[in-house]
Amino acid sequence: MEKINILILEDSPEEVIILKEILSEQYHITGVARNYEEATQLFNDKTPDIAILDIFIDGKREGIQFADYINNHNPIPILFLTNSKDKLSFIAAKKQKPYNYLLKPVDPLEIRFAIELAIEKYVDQIGQLTTKENSALEINNTLLIKKGNVLIKVAIADIYYLESDDKYCNIFTSDAKFLVYKSLKSFSETLPQNFVSIHRKHIVNINQIASVHPNDYMLTLKNGQNLPVSQRHRKLLLELFTIIK
Repeated sequence: MEKINILILEDSPEEVIILKEILSEQYHITGVARNYEEATQLFNDKTPDIAILDIFIDGKREGIQFADYINNHNPIPILFLTNSKDKLSFIAAKKQKPYNYLLKPVDPLEIRFAIELAIEKYVDQIGQLTTKENSALEINNTLLIKKGNVLIKVAIADIYYLESDDKYCNIFTSDAKFLVYKSLKSFSETLPQNFVSIHRKHIVNINQIASVHPNDYMLTLKNGQNLPVSQRHRKLLLELFTIIK
């Protein structure tokens, strides 16, 4: 698991310091570029999750140029920053379909909210992060989990199992547990096919099963966790036993 990766394009050292102070605790700044060339290099090397771009770099609209590069190679959410209220710049920026457009000086709460909103727009689930605590979004084989003010990335393949807790779910990886405001049923409708229901309270990642014990209606995960299998899922248990043995 890791934090959201942010790429920054900004040529002002003072503004970079401000952005780092605002963002470093909740997010991982994967790189800071001072011009278009550095930005494209970092983008290709670091695979960020979101880009924060100053529109004007050394008096030129390199932020817009770089946004066009992103949209034509590997689209990710884009936030534009600028000192300018020039209408022509706004129109040019708008053509790149940014997820937000913020004026400097940057407000800490505003930019954090804008980042969450940008991610929501990207997966077309408005309000999932910005209005709920302990929320989660599925994006590109990853689960984004909001824990306090921090967005954490958990690869779906690294999830061992999910456990129902009324309207919530506990999500277990090899070394962590997350409480998420989303029902087990909702997860069952969107997770990949290698996640199967073994009990009314559990969904398990079959790729993380170490052994199956049909006689005891139990299975053991690779982390040593034992989980019960309901009688209703006995057929599935036998199928898993055939596959895993």
